[in-house]
Amino acid sequence: MDIYLATEHTYHYIPQFSVDVARDRVEQKKMNLVAGTVGALFSRSRPEDLQLTTVENRVEPFWLVAASSRTVFDRAHTYTIPVGGIEVKRVTLLGQELPVLPQPKGTPAFVLTGFEHCVQELQTRQTFDGITGTKVDLLKYANSPKSEIEDINTFAPEGILVIPPQVKANAVVRQVTADVVQPVQNAQVIHEERVDIEIIDLNFRPVYAFEYEWTVKNKKVVIEFDPLTGEMRTGGKRWSDQIKGLLTRDLIFDVTADAFGTIVPGGSIAVKLVKAVVDRKK
Repeated sequence: MDIYLATEHTYHYIPQFSVDVARDRVEQKKMNLVAGTVGALFSRSRPEDLQLTTVENRVEPFWLVAASSRTVFDRAHTYTIPVGGIEVKRVTLLGQELPVLPQPKGTPAFVLTGFEHCVQELQTRQTFDGITGTKVDLLKYANSPKSEIEDINTFAPEGILVIPPQVKANAVVRQVTADVVQPVQNAQVIHEERVDIEIIDLNFRPVYAFEYEWTVKNKKVVIEFDPLTGEMRTGGKRWSDQIKGLLTRDLIFDVTADAFGTIVPGGSIAVKLVKAVVDRKK
């Protein structure tokens, strides 16, 4: 089996709303947003009871991986073909005379054995949370404006907290490959087995996190604002005290042939990993 890896890319999505605009929108809806979280406990609170304490402007990582597979193979198949009536005893087909046999159900039939020449093609496109590695639906960002990060080792935009991915390329590529490497049925001869990992993109999407303190109850709540879509939600968190790891290209993009050892059917099948040419000096 040949597995072809695309060139890895890293992108930074461009916010469509500024922090100031987001703050104004959150301020206008903070009471309704928080009320949906704490319920009746919040019913008698006033806007001044909910005070903004911190604003976190950050980017969070997620992976976009696309893969396809192509398997070309032959398999033997027996065809049972009914004839025109019980009076038929033999059939001559392609210069070969074949006996007609009675069937348990239906009319008599003759039997042909041949080879089916088959092509099985599978494809998938998935996104994964860069912190937990869980599959998430972030394809809604696919058409959002973004810019490519030329040197991930030095990616540190001013005033923005960069959350390094805790899950590396190796882990998400394995998950996607497992979906397109599927056994073929009753294959006698396999002529071609190829997997193309067509996209391996590490993306950083912006998030604004507004932490409010409910002064009466001495409680805190974080409202997150999505500057790509304008969506708001409660139940968020601050990451400034929790980030771990560094942005290092060779550690993040770590896909090797060993990553496919448990995916490819049959432990004795050799995996040929063909990696795209990437400038590892970046």
